[in-house]
Amino acid sequence: MNENPNRTSAPTVTRLFTTPIKGFSLAQPESVTLEKNGALGDRDFFITDASRQLLSITRAGAFASWQALFDRDRGVLTLTSSDGRVLEDEVVNAADLVVNFWESQDVAGNIVGGPWSGWLSEIAGQPVELVRATDPGGANDVAAVTVVSEESVAELGRATNSEPIDIRRFRMLINVSGVAAYEEETWRPATVRIGSALLQMRGPVPRCNATTRNPDTGAKDLRTLGLIAEGRGMQPDEFGEQALNLGAYADVVEPGVVTVGDRVELI
Repeated sequence: MNENPNRTSAPTVTRLFTTPIKGFSLAQPESVTLEKNGALGDRDFFITDASRQLLSITRAGAFASWQALFDRDRGVLTLTSSDGRVLEDEVVNAADLVVNFWESQDVAGNIVGGPWSGWLSEIAGQPVELVRATDPGGANDVAAVTVVSEESVAELGRATNSEPIDIRRFRMLINVSGVAAYEEETWRPATVRIGSALLQMRGPVPRCNATTRNPDTGAKDLRTLGLIAEGRGMQPDEFGEQALNLGAYADVVEPGVVTVGDRVELI
């Protein structure tokens, strides 16, 4: 396990990023409650296209400028656009379905009835449906948690002589600082205590075209994958395949609360 030999204190949580709907604008809460499926209230919903295939930010950036807020107690979803438009209504299940994510996992869910399909289809410019995952947090990819360090993203920018890269492009749950560049990818198979939660670290995250999209507008405006190729090259990912990696996956071993400023303790 590769730890920073010059470290004078433990790494800390710098920021947290969540969104109730996969592919929407990322909120930055001060704390999250981690359950087995990830952060409570994170990735509870996702979008499908007319063929009932996942429509994530990799394929469409139309929703990146919309902030989603789901009031679980009231069952009310509120969407607010960057120009101030507001869409709000109850979440009512209309039909069951199962959607395959990236040919790696089947996600069970319920199509949300009411005005949502019409509203979201207008935003997307194509017929879409809003789906609520049967399991809270079920719309996560591969693992419940992703971890990316400030240092990794900064080093990628330096190695490729690019402008500073917005870390939100990598859509992680936990952003940390106080480590060597790419160090978080070497923590596997350590367990990590953050706040009152315990995580089991996994392998590197293979990156996709989602990182090329501007986190505020959804427009493709940075050749992020090309920068990773130039700065790091192809390396084995979580699955042992050659990929363009940045950050690490983790599973939740013990649920708990993680707060910005919490120490990251490798056990």
